[in-house]
Amino acid sequence: MHEYILAHGDIPALSAILDALDEGVLIIGPENRVACINRHLQRFLDINQDTPCGVDADLVIRRDLVPRICEESRGKEILAFLSGRLETVEFVCTLRSPDGEVEQARCSCRTVHEGPLPGTRLIHICPDRRRSGAPERRRMEEILRESENRYRFLIENLNEGIWMIDARGTTVFANQKMADILGYPVADMIGMPVSAFVAEEDVGAVQERLRRRERGMREVFECEFLQKSGARVHTLVATAPIIDADGTLRGSLAGVLDITPQKIMEEQLRESEEKYRSLVELSAEATLIYRDGRIAYVNPAGMRLLGASNPAEVIGKAIIEIFRPEARDRVGDLISQHLQGEETPLVELPLVRLDGTTVPVEGRGTRTFLEGRPAVQIVMRDITHRKRAEEQLQASNRHLLLLNRIIGTSATHSTGELLETALDQTLDLLGYDGGAIYCPDAARGRRTPYCRRNIPDGCLERAESTLGEFWVGRPCYLERGGDRDAALLLRETGLAALACIPLAAESEVFGALLIGSRDRGSFSPGERALLEAIGREIGAGLLRRMLLRRLEAANREANLYLDILTHDIRNADNVANIYADTLIDELEGEAALHARKLKDGIRKSIEITTNVATIRKIHESRVGLTPIDLHAVILDEITHFADLCIHYDGQPVMILADDLLPEVFMNLIGNAVKHGGPGVEVTVAVEDRDERTVVVTVADTGPGVDDAMKEAIFFRFERESGRRGSQGLGLSICRMLIARYGGNIWVEDRVPGHPEEGAAFRFTLRKAGCCGRR
Repeated sequence: MHEYILAHGDIPALSAILDALDEGVLIIGPENRVACINRHLQRFLDINQDTPCGVDADLVIRRDLVPRICEESRGKEILAFLSGRLETVEFVCTLRSPDGEVEQARCSCRTVHEGPLPGTRLIHICPDRRRSGAPERRRMEEILRESENRYRFLIENLNEGIWMIDARGTTVFANQKMADILGYPVADMIGMPVSAFVAEEDVGAVQERLRRRERGMREVFECEFLQKSGARVHTLVATAPIIDADGTLRGSLAGVLDITPQKIMEEQLRESEEKYRSLVELSAEATLIYRDGRIAYVNPAGMRLLGASNPAEVIGKAIIEIFRPEARDRVGDLISQHLQGEETPLVELPLVRLDGTTVPVEGRGTRTFLEGRPAVQIVMRDITHRKRAEEQLQASNRHLLLLNRIIGTSATHSTGELLETALDQTLDLLGYDGGAIYCPDAARGRRTPYCRRNIPDGCLERAESTLGEFWVGRPCYLERGGDRDAALLLRETGLAALACIPLAAESEVFGALLIGSRDRGSFSPGERALLEAIGREIGAGLLRRMLLRRLEAANREANLYLDILTHDIRNADNVANIYADTLIDELEGEAALHARKLKDGIRKSIEITTNVATIRKIHESRVGLTPIDLHAVILDEITHFADLCIHYDGQPVMILADDLLPEVFMNLIGNAVKHGGPGVEVTVAVEDRDERTVVVTVADTGPGVDDAMKEAIFFRFERESGRRGSQGLGLSICRMLIARYGGNIWVEDRVPGHPEEGAAFRFTLRKAGCCGRR
């Protein structure tokens, strides 16, 4: 039992009358406090029998009355009445008594605007008198309750908003989905006008639709509402008027579906379609869509490719008809693959324009849909320029191949093979019908054909009589449409065009190349340039052959001189050396001194001829490198210098060299003796640099080598003094031999930083295979 504090009792007579009723009555004052609640309602609400006057009406209704109403929506209507959003509420509801019994009741809520108590609100609850018989009534009430529960369950669980407004456009009911769509609580929506949920600019349209309800019109339309957050929501609204039995409009009922996601998708789809259309319409690639074998769409690039001025010239045309007959079987196979969704490669096909001309195209098709039906989209491009460039590239490649073969033949073959190859390659690679190469015949005093193919006899003689200036080194061309003499010559030879190209090089003409064609009536600038280049290359080849013969003759002559130098002069030097020794033994004094100087001159001459013979052997030797025992070579060379102090403590190691390797040690040790003077000492050492290379050092205690000369002394005819002569050949020979063996040679100070304490000549050699020190 709830306890209420008595606030005032200013209407006791009225309370006594209300207590006599068997219906519930609640009177609420203007200040929203309970003015009177009769005993019947007190008993039903299970509150104190004393009249709780002055109690907050909101407390009584929310805590005591609304929980007794089984239908949640009816309770919300009473709360809307209490808050002032509704002035009148009337409905039938199911009430639950304190002992758990339920009964049907009619609830009526009114606001008093006239009389002594203006602003007073009345809530009247009475049993539904239309019920007859308690058992039957309970059964009907149960059926009604179940029906209402099913209705409530259906309404509250619909994915569609249900919205009911009265005749003035005020909200009287909204299900939860409707509240979710607009972002309001259901209780807040009750009593709010429809215009509160739309933008200001849309209020007029809403009022116009409400007027249509008055005329009994039903409508389905799209409407944009404002959510409580201010966001806009797109909806699809289906409205119907609510008209009572006497034809009075009581309000409207609307079903509202949130279509915002669909609108967003539609907008995205529209944007996508616009982008696709813009891309296709502005694309430089020709795009066609065909369905059922006929063209249904073509973009501007496709119209240009087909030579059409408007789409109507192409739309409806069979797709197979825009290709040449020989390609249509291939097109049919591709169509079948496209319709089955198979991926096809890029293909080249000959396309027929509307004017009948043919252009090569490259394209690919893919399956798509047009108006909901399978179709194929083809993207193509005109490859005429590419094909032309490919042909030009192929022609250039043939030209380069021809020139390379002529150059290669001139370097490795005889003159006859050069001329025959040049003529055959020119005719085969360039596609001419006949030709000949003419060379001067000194014995006969005229030019005769060295080689000829499909060219008439006497062609050159007739050409010479016609051209006149042919042998001065300028090319001539006889072409269709030329002067009378040229036309006569071409007619006699059965040719349509004839090129006469001199084979010239270094201002010398070695012969003539004649090239003829039976079909082509002229030579293009490119063909002329190529034929003249061929003539120059053949002439250069002939010149190279002539210079090679001269070089071979000069080489033979030089070898003769070298034979005289290395054999005959050396023999003469040996004889002179013997006589010099005899004179030294027989003479005394100043005469003996002159004899010893003579012997030194003879020794130098012998050294020079020996070095020249070594260099000649280096250049002429064709023997490959073989494994050589370096240890044995060093020991053998040491024996040639019996009077010299040589330090060496090595082991056998196999390196790659040839029989000239001893010359390196002979020159390096001999160089130390020559420059070191009496008492010089020499050290020979062999060290591993890595698993494939050894470093050999020949060091002496002589005067050393200045830093400025450490590189120059290895080059022919350079000496420490900077004067040129023949005495520097020894170190040059060492450099050539070490380079021949794949190594390097250099000179360092024997004691780093002190060149005056001697030089250390170092060079590298490669080990023979996997043979190292044993």
